[in-house]
Amino acid sequence: MEHGARLSTSRVMAIAFIFMSVLIVLSLSVNVIQGVNNYRHSE
Repeated sequence: MEHGARLSTSRVMAIAFIFMSVLIVLSLSVNVIQGVNNYRHSE
């Protein structure tokens, strides 16, 4: 019982870490795209 709970906890932590990484990458890519668009429009 305890081993199963520990395994599920580590799995949830891994999923949360991957989810956070994906969110960070998405926000960074959106910022880069917006920056490129602003740079193009400013000229």
